[in-house]
Parts: sequence; structure tokens; C-alpha cells
Amino acid sequence: MKEEITVLPIFENLSVISEFLQEQIKLARLASRKAWELLLVTDEICSHVIQFRKYDSSMGKMKITWNACPEKIVVTIETPGIPFNPLELNSKEIVKEKEEEELGGMGIHLIKQMIDDYVYSRTNNTNIIKLIKHRRSRKNKSEK
Repeated sequence: MKEEITVLPIFENLSVISEFLQEQIKLARLASRKAWELLLVTDEICSHVIQFRKYDSSMGKMKITWNACPEKIVVTIETPGIPFNPLELNSKEIVKEKEEEELGGMGIHLIKQMIDDYVYSRTNNTNIIKLIKHRRSRKNKSEK
């Protein structure tokens, strides 16, 4: 089952994204703990992207895609604009400093601990972040 929404990358739309994800979580019958982690991580990543928008005036709308497979859930976040990977600590040092000051977020390390896998790529001037959450726990999560 694949669903998507497209929103302006502004903080007011974090609630729209959350509502979309919560509806998909119900339909997919994802376990409570996994659902909570996926919501938290997606919110954090989207917040970082929105925060980065002040450095990228070319950034277009943000597309969030939900893909529920039998063994995993994949949430994809796509934004056109200059290269920006919020999952890498060295992505634009000025942004990292500003995030710590203004967002007070969970930090990249905690995000990576809550998600089973993630992939950043760029295609056609678009930043693509895939967050992967397995329906069943992996035995050795430290092998990322």
C-alpha cells in the first residue's frame, strides 16, 4: 500500500504530516512502539528539512510517501533544492549549529537508533531520504 502527501515545508505542516502518518499507521496495523518511533523520527527529519529552507530559497514542496510492505514500512521524504542530508553530521556545519540552538532536537545519533535503516540519495535536483522500519525486530541492530 503506497500513499503520499505534498506540503509546503513550513513548521505549521508538521501536524498535517503527523495526521497523514497516523492514519497510515492505523491502516498498516503497525505496533505501538514502532509507530511512535517512526512518527518521532519523521517529525525530526522534516523539522531539519524545514529549518534548512532558510538556507535554500529554491526548495520546493516536500513530498512524504508511505509504503507499507509485509515485512517493513518505508517513509520517503523528498524535497527539491540544493543538496542537504540531515542524516549526516557534516551536512552544512552552519545548519548543524543553528539546529542545536533553535530546534533543540533529538540529535542525529538518536534518530539513527530509532530507525532500522535509512538511505539518502539525490535524483533530478531532489533530496530523497528513505526511512525504513521493519515490522519485526532485527536480532542484531548494531550491524548497520
